[in-house]
Order: sequence, then C-alpha cells, then structure tokens
Amino acid sequence: MKKRLYLFSGVLTLFCLVFFIGHTGISRATTRFTFNESDVTHNHIALDSETEARVERYARQFASWMDGNVPGGMVPSAAIGVVLGDRLVFHHGIRADSTTQFGIASLSKTFTAVLALRLQEMKALSLDDPVSEYLPQVVIERRDLHSNPVTIHHLLSHTSGIPSCGSRHRIYNIDGRRLSVPEQVHPAGYCYSYSNEGYELLMHVIEAATGKSYAQNIQEQILEPLGMASSTAEFANGTGGIVSTIRDLTAYAAMLINRGSYRGRVILSEKSFEEMMAQPVELPRTSVDYYYSLSWEVMTVGGGIDSFYKAGRWFSQASGLQVFPKKKIAFIYLCNPPEHLGDSFMSWRQGLTGMLRSLVRNISGDESLCTVWPSLTPGELRWYEGWYRHIITGETVRISLRGGTLFSNGFGSFMPLRTFSSNRFLIDEGRMLHNFVWKDGRVVGLALRRGYYELVRN
Repeated sequence: MKKRLYLFSGVLTLFCLVFFIGHTGISRATTRFTFNESDVTHNHIALDSETEARVERYARQFASWMDGNVPGGMVPSAAIGVVLGDRLVFHHGIRADSTTQFGIASLSKTFTAVLALRLQEMKALSLDDPVSEYLPQVVIERRDLHSNPVTIHHLLSHTSGIPSCGSRHRIYNIDGRRLSVPEQVHPAGYCYSYSNEGYELLMHVIEAATGKSYAQNIQEQILEPLGMASSTAEFANGTGGIVSTIRDLTAYAAMLINRGSYRGRVILSEKSFEEMMAQPVELPRTSVDYYYSLSWEVMTVGGGIDSFYKAGRWFSQASGLQVFPKKKIAFIYLCNPPEHLGDSFMSWRQGLTGMLRSLVRNISGDESLCTVWPSLTPGELRWYEGWYRHIITGETVRISLRGGTLFSNGFGSFMPLRTFSSNRFLIDEGRMLHNFVWKDGRVVGLALRRGYYELVRN
C-alpha cells in the first residue's frame, strides 16, 4: 500500500512539475526581440544600438509586468506586439504567442475602410456615391430631417445619422440576409455617431459593387498583398469577424506606419491614405483635438497627428492597434475575454493600453506621445452657450456656462458637461453625449441621441 502511495505521489509530483514548466514556458518564453532573430534578413529598417538597447530594456520590463497581470479567468490568453518601421521588434504572450489566432472584433472596421479606398482607386465605386446606388431597397435618409442622401463616406465615418442604438428600426432583406438598422436620428454629414449597422451595410455595398463576397475582397485586396497567411475574413460582416495574429497584423501596422505601403507594395495611395485620416466634419481649431476619421480615432496636437487608434470588443475577443506616425512605431494587442463588457475586463484593458503606450514612449525616446487630451478655455466653451430646438418636436435644450463649466438640461435638470473633444461633451451620469455641429466657422446645432436640435438663440 505504501509503495503504491509513494508511486502515486511521485507520478503526481512529476505531472505538476511538467505542468508548471509548460505553463511557465508558454507565459514567459514567447517573448521575442526580433533584431536577434535569424529570419530577419531582408528589407528591414536597421535599428541603431541605442534603439536596440531601449527595446530590450523596456520590453523586458513590460514582459515582467504582463506575466503577473493577465488573470486566466478574466483573460484566458493574450498577445501583444510592438512594430517599428516594418519590423516586429518585440512580442510577448500569455498562454499565446505571435502566431496565435484571435478574433479582432471592431478592428475589422479598419480593413473595411482600407478595402473601400482600394476599390475607389480601382474605380469600382466612389466614396461619394449614395448607398442607394448599390442597394436600391435601402432608404436611410429621412425626409422630416431634411437629410441629404447617405453616401459610402458617411457610413465609413459614422456620420450617416444612424445611431449606435435606437428605439425604431428598419428591416432590410439583402440577398437573403436580414439586417435591422436603427432609424436615422441626425441628418447625414452633420456629426459622428458610432454605427455597427452602417459597416454591415458597407459589406453589402462592397459585394454589390464588385460582384464578389466581402471575404474574397478582403483576401484579394489586403490579406494576400500583405502576406497575412494566418488571417481570414471568412466569417466577417464588415463591422467585425476578421481573425488574425500578432505576426500578421505586424504587416498591416507597418503598412499604416508607412502611409499605405509595405515593402514595395502599395496598398493605398498617398491620396487615399490622406482621405482615410482626414477630419470628416467641420471642427473648431484647438491646440489638441480628437476626432473620428474613416474608421480610426485620431488624436491631433498642434495641427498634426499625434496618433491614430482603433480598439474592438466582442464575445471572447478584444483587440487594439495604435500608430504613432511621427516616430513610425505602433503597438498591437489581442486577447479573448469571456466577459468583454465586464467592469473588471474594461479596467484591465485600460491598464494594458496605458502600459503599451508607456512602452512605446520609452522605446521611441519620445515621452510626449499620447499624453495630452482636449481641454477648452472658458472663452472656447462660450461657443456652445445658447438655446437649441429639436427640428421635429420643437423641444428646447439650454446650454449655459457657469464658473468655467458648461451645463445642459438636455436630460432633465441642469448637469455639468465634461469635455471629450473640441465639439463633444459628456454628462458623467450615464455618459450622455452632446455633439455640437459646426458649419462655416460657427456652431449651428446640437445632436443628442433622441434627435437634432438647431441653435435658435445665443
């Protein structure tokens, strides 16, 4: 009996030792500094010794932090990468590595934007075309809002007037596929309002314009030219669904860093890249701002782009990619949280993003990257004071400035507004967005989730 017990204990100890070594290896041994890799032999930007030293020093510090800060229950696996020029100079994974496939959720939208711009270059479509030219059965614009026709550009920039959620929907049957789209609440082209359904419509527009599936278009126009062999859009729908790896997304990030080109292959022309990054609606001039371009969140400092970013979250998938063009550096993260909307995961993701931004600052040697956020002076806040009237119901909202803070009664009693960008403000309770509309150098209206309000009196 004792011999059996000793034998069992020995086997159990060996099993635990093997498991521990394997688990440790999978969480720590995935770190890689590619300037030491033998497969890095062609067309790479050479790193000077000082940059190499910074990569190794700060990447090791980050890896040590990550090893102790990816709780398996909340985040079963995660992988990150840092791209400099066209090189993956550092990657690290917890229960994953640079070749592990993850769903990239809404980061897929940026692929849809790149694809649409490539198709425009090929004359297959124009971003200024009305959606109805390709989908005659789809009518987004409302007559009572006096909206212009919704174009492909409006869908790409989230300025179609389709809200992120709505109480009323229109149901469309497109080639046998049912799509429920929230009813338009703002005139097209007036303001930003995030819309997953808008990007699903883009998938159908692209398929109608090309006669090919969305997945085939992504494969032929982006994945194959960039050599992204481990990525697929087989189950994508325009707004999400692409599957990729850190290794493959390195090529995508390098293309973005190099303004549309990757190792001699032109994915986007300079003109198309500029259009992708351009400000889609009029905004006031401020020293620091934040706006949504064609699928990207763009931060500007002193009139130039500090960085552009896109994150995604869906069931068991989350992603992020941020490019710092002046330093030609970017970071990527991929993970698979079971609870993608949970407070714990959201807090963890915020911490991860902050650590990656710090890593990028240290590697690039530029401590100023992504360190400032829009703020307005009392004189600039005064732009928004006044009475605003709903263009359909006649309901009024008042915006007033008190003690250097804007207040709104748009959601009941007067509540303070917190600056989010040069034209967007939030009420902390419920994060109720106030989106002010500019035309010809002045404020003309206010977009709330229940509709559009014209400025009637300052």
